[in-house]
Amino acid sequence: MLLRRDEAGAGMTGMSKVERATNLQRSEQDVHARSNFDVSLSAISSRIQQSTSGDQVWGIMDEVCASTGMFGACCRCFPNGAAAEPVVFFSKTSSFSPELESALQSAPGYLDAFLHASVNSPKPFHWGDVSGLLDPKSPQIESYKQVIEPLGDGVVVPVFGPLFRNGYFCFSGTPGRAYSENEMMLLHSISQTAYLKLCDLMYREESSARTLSSRELEIINIVARGKSSHVIAETLNVSVNTINTHLKRIFEKLDVTDRVSAVMRAYALGYIV
Repeated sequence: MLLRRDEAGAGMTGMSKVERATNLQRSEQDVHARSNFDVSLSAISSRIQQSTSGDQVWGIMDEVCASTGMFGACCRCFPNGAAAEPVVFFSKTSSFSPELESALQSAPGYLDAFLHASVNSPKPFHWGDVSGLLDPKSPQIESYKQVIEPLGDGVVVPVFGPLFRNGYFCFSGTPGRAYSENEMMLLHSISQTAYLKLCDLMYREESSARTLSSRELEIINIVARGKSSHVIAETLNVSVNTINTHLKRIFEKLDVTDRVSAVMRAYALGYIV
């Protein structure tokens, strides 16, 4: 914890003048470093938020990797079970290792140690820490040791998105290197900002595929009023099976699994009038 100058001076009783001057200088350097960190974090986050494409976001992440001594980064996300297509969301910086990219992309979700460890950790962790976050005898750890561990070392940052689209950023770094608290904080904050921006851009690109038909809009508005499938079927003079089919398509388009989430998502998209 940083001390104020008067508090620092009070704790230096018995020190020589040289020792006191050295400690004060270190305290001032620490304050200056933290100030620069805050400015850098704010500037980078602002640039990410203003990005209009995924390429711009990853260009900034390339800069982040260079400034923190990382060799590259990737982001992996698994859509929830309601996704229309069970496609893994994967993107990366231009400098990310092709071998590591191939290893991560070829591993199914149930074997991805970083993904499972991210569920158990609210903060960034080193690759090697997965052994302490998961059962050492689990298939995820076995897969990690066989496929990922030989490819180096780095940091994994858990990230959280809308509608349970959670995932992680994987940074490839120098094996055995220790990262400072500020560096880990930087990676955590910027990764989360970048992830939310990437999700936002992805949703915008998919907006046409997620647009509800006139009938689907009619149904979701009735659902928002708390009506059951049976009541909706009677109102629209169709069968209950037809309503349930429409609801299934609505869930797929909105990437949800239940009526409450569908209504919340529809409200957010302006579909509820």
